[in-house]
Amino acid sequence: MFYYGFIVLCVVALSLVGTFAIAPTCGLAWWYFPVFVVVSVLAVILLDAIFAVVSRWILPKKWFNSPKKGFSAGKKEQRFYEKIGIKKWKDRIPELGGLTSVRKNKILDPKNNEYVLQYIMEANYGVVVHLTGMIFGFLIVFINLKFWYIIGLPIGIINLVYNWLSFAILRYNLPKLHTLYKYNLRKAQ
Repeated sequence: MFYYGFIVLCVVALSLVGTFAIAPTCGLAWWYFPVFVVVSVLAVILLDAIFAVVSRWILPKKWFNSPKKGFSAGKKEQRFYEKIGIKKWKDRIPELGGLTSVRKNKILDPKNNEYVLQYIMEANYGVVVHLTGMIFGFLIVFINLKFWYIIGLPIGIINLVYNWLSFAILRYNLPKLHTLYKYNLRKAQ
C-alpha cells in the first residue's frame, strides 16, 4: 500500500508546490499544476509501457532465453542489496509479471527446469524493461520545458527509483535461479 500511496503523496506535493509557489508568479490558473502533474505521471507510465513493449516483444528472444550472468547481480552487488535490506522490502514491491506468462513473485514449480528456464527468461526481460524505464523515463522533462525542473525532473527521479526497486529485486534473485537451474540439471543426470 505504501508503494502506491507514495506516488499519490508525490503527485499531491508537486501539485501543491506548483499551485502555491509557481503558478502565482507566472500568472497561471490554480488548476494548471495539478493537471500538468497528473498528465506527466500518466505520460511517464506510458513511456515505461512503450519501452517495456519494445524490450519484451521486439528485441530478439535469444538475448534473454538462457541463464546469462550479465542480467544477474554479482557477489558484491548482492551484498550491497542485502546491506540496504532487500530481503525486508522486496516482497512489498508489486509484481506485474501477470502481464506476461510467468509471475515472478513465487516459483510455482521449482523442480521443472522448463519452468525455471522460462522464469529466468522473464526475469531477464524484466531487468531490461526496468533498466530502460530508469533511463528513458527522464524524457518526461520534454513535456513542458518551461517547468521541467519543478515537474519533469522530480517525476523522472521518482520513476527512476521505482524502476530501480524492481530492477534490483530481479538482479538479486537471478543468481539463485541460475543455481536452481544447474541443480535441476545435475539431478536430472
